[in-house]
Amino acid sequence: MTHLYGVGGNDGTPATRGWEAVDGTAHELHYEDDRVAVSNGSPRRLADGTLIWLVGDVYGFDDGAVGGSAGHSPRPTDTDPLEYCIDLLEGHGERCVRGLNGEFLLVCYDAEGGRLSFVTDRLGSVPLYHARTVDGDLVFSTNVQDVAVHPDVETGFDPGYLHEYVVFKRTLGVKTPFEGVEELHPGSVTTFDLESGELSTDVHWRPRYRPVDRPFERIVDEFTATFTQVVEEWTDDGGEYGVLLSGGSDSRLILGVLGERAVGLHMTDWTNREARAAKRAADVAGARFVPLPRGGEYRTGSLERNRHLSNFTGWFTQPYTTGMEDEIRGEVDGLLSGLYADTLFKRFPLPERTLSMGPIGTLTLPIEKPIRTIPEYIDWLVEGAYCDPDLPTDLRSVLEENVYRDGERVINHGVSYDSIEDMVYFGNLYPLSNDDDLLFQHGLSRITRYRTPFLDDRLIDLALSIPIEYRHRRNLINRAVERLDPELAAIEHPHTGVPLTWRFPAEYVARSLVAAWRKHVHEEQPPKPYMTNGPWLDDSELIRSNDFLGEAIERYGENARALPGIDRTTIDRYYDEHRNGADRLVELYTLMTVLSMPATERIETEITAPNRTDDPIVHPTRTDGGDDW
Repeated sequence: MTHLYGVGGNDGTPATRGWEAVDGTAHELHYEDDRVAVSNGSPRRLADGTLIWLVGDVYGFDDGAVGGSAGHSPRPTDTDPLEYCIDLLEGHGERCVRGLNGEFLLVCYDAEGGRLSFVTDRLGSVPLYHARTVDGDLVFSTNVQDVAVHPDVETGFDPGYLHEYVVFKRTLGVKTPFEGVEELHPGSVTTFDLESGELSTDVHWRPRYRPVDRPFERIVDEFTATFTQVVEEWTDDGGEYGVLLSGGSDSRLILGVLGERAVGLHMTDWTNREARAAKRAADVAGARFVPLPRGGEYRTGSLERNRHLSNFTGWFTQPYTTGMEDEIRGEVDGLLSGLYADTLFKRFPLPERTLSMGPIGTLTLPIEKPIRTIPEYIDWLVEGAYCDPDLPTDLRSVLEENVYRDGERVINHGVSYDSIEDMVYFGNLYPLSNDDDLLFQHGLSRITRYRTPFLDDRLIDLALSIPIEYRHRRNLINRAVERLDPELAAIEHPHTGVPLTWRFPAEYVARSLVAAWRKHVHEEQPPKPYMTNGPWLDDSELIRSNDFLGEAIERYGENARALPGIDRTTIDRYYDEHRNGADRLVELYTLMTVLSMPATERIETEITAPNRTDDPIVHPTRTDGGDDW
């Protein structure tokens, strides 16, 4: 996925002077007139003169959005995605955006009408962040930090939204911790009137949970057929496609469709249980297996590699494949992952009841915990906070200010839902930035042609129709793997310890027993204390085994002056407590993600050196009312 940024205004000169990217390079503008400046290559032009830019990909179109009856048709693989969109816009007008299936952002500039419009896909999977300059121009970028460092945007950190990021590892709705910087609403057309400066939003899609009562086996049939069709459509060009392969079921399902056409790419730290299961799955499918070694040094280097990419969705560690781009490109023509299968089709992140087992731990039961009111929803969020940091804001109060009813709809941090039920069941994907895997997703899209099949509109529609009890007490993904390749399903899942062929009641009991056995009786010991038998490192132990975080605190700790309620002393205390056995991982990784951001460094510079004039990015407060700084 390419990066996009730009400015729109009506003062005769787009406010781009002195605007550098957060990596220190000058922004290269590919289009500029007296009101609008946009990067991201040359636009295409509609017959009426409107200029169109596309970020991301469009997979197909459902003509039901324009009154047709043919249903979904895939974009031909030999048709450029932007040309495909232009043909649809020419034929059906703006209403066709309701039927576009993909992960995309469209930018439309109607110079004659004086309008700059932005079209987001259903989930807002390509977020666009925006803010106003001191003169009222609109600054926008797919990188939230770029907006914050624009020389004419005055911003700092919002205490409440920063608190939410620290405890949830993600932002909520359209809000960001940068004051005055927001994300576009998912599933919408947002229009900026260049004459009046008015910004208006028309939401064309919201998730609506409408369960259809039918036997579970029929759902398995529907899901397996649709998933297979989605993958086949995207890979029918004869290319070699990599599958980001774990030992679990989601990526195994893609293997079940592609078989020997796939290349299994597995990130690994050692030959653990996860790696062995992934290798066995590739062998059974007849796919070539390519291990991608990581280790501790790869993880400790991630902060410097990723600090320019951080966007408040997850940690600096979560663009997991940065640094492996050349190796992956050398192996495959395209890449698929199983991201978001859990969120759409499994128990995560549904509210469920729990049972205390005393010294053994807490057991999560496959029984819904009903949430019918906004106070119950806020209780659920507060209970799910990963940590309780020393911050001056009250988390519950911040949530209460941002989650409320507006007529018949529910507003959650600027995003509207038709009901509390829709928000609870599908709020983690609407917008997609509500899920902390978005940074991982964007990291993959920077490597090569990439897709996660689970975000196809047809599968989203199917997820919205599945009775919620099936997500609590069935495993749709496992059953689909079994339908496609029983031998693949017969491989033990490295986490549960049992094959995918086991039905849910037996699997649920076995999972709990295996976890207890590994925790209290015996577990295969890794070669390093921070290595595990799962897909990821133990970051808590990595911090205790390596000085990388202490060195990062020395390098970026003074940037804490930009954060409300956080100082260097508190960060040093968190670090010392963690090194001595306490669990401060969430506070440390989340805060270091923020402190290492180039945008944070710029804000800190403005606070501590308000009269600097040597850096064109840093802007002092305007005092003379003139055009110059």
